[in-house]
Amino acid sequence: SGPGAKIDNPNLAFLGEVFKLTGEIGYTIVLDNQNKVKAIEGTEKLLEKAEKLSLPARNAIRSHIEADTLKKSFEQELRHLPDILARPGESWERTEVLDLGSGQTLTFQKKYEYVGTEKIGDKTLDKISSKTTKVDLKQDPAVDSPLKLVKSDVKVESSDATILFDREEGHVFNSRGKIRIKGDKMTFSFNGMDLDGALDLTIESTVDLQPAAK
Repeated sequence: SGPGAKIDNPNLAFLGEVFKLTGEIGYTIVLDNQNKVKAIEGTEKLLEKAEKLSLPARNAIRSHIEADTLKKSFEQELRHLPDILARPGESWERTEVLDLGSGQTLTFQKKYEYVGTEKIGDKTLDKISSKTTKVDLKQDPAVDSPLKLVKSDVKVESSDATILFDREEGHVFNSRGKIRIKGDKMTFSFNGMDLDGALDLTIESTVDLQPAAK
């Protein structure tokens, strides 16, 4: 299946809108001469999609697709790489947090593996694969929101992701990922009323790097 989300409770339809847009994230990182993030490009389409959502969904997703949030997400992914890429087959684990707004976060436990090298044009890139082994949906109880997460049982159905790293330039060349998570027994509280529902969410992410002009 492609990017999308299904929540089987109509009272939580706006939350499905939030998850669906989260699953369609794609943008370009522009680097400066020190390989630091200079700008984020391609967020206009995300903002256009957000404006078409219902008001509760817009309020929940707005902060997640701002440039500063996407920059932090990329820097988090960059920290997942080891200082030295060693022999093919060696693996390591990292934790990644995805902010969904309204104090809600998806925390992914991921296992990375160095695959080897791949040629693209005149570049020889290091290839890293990753699988998500565990996911948790949580909410900060201190956040003032009409929507509260009471109970969550989300699990990983499938996942596959690849990072291509340009060792010569010292930065990620691109990353591609797809993960499907399901929660069969979830309970939310909306304005004090408990709502039971199930979640089926597919997240696809595409991030490309644009180095500084030389």
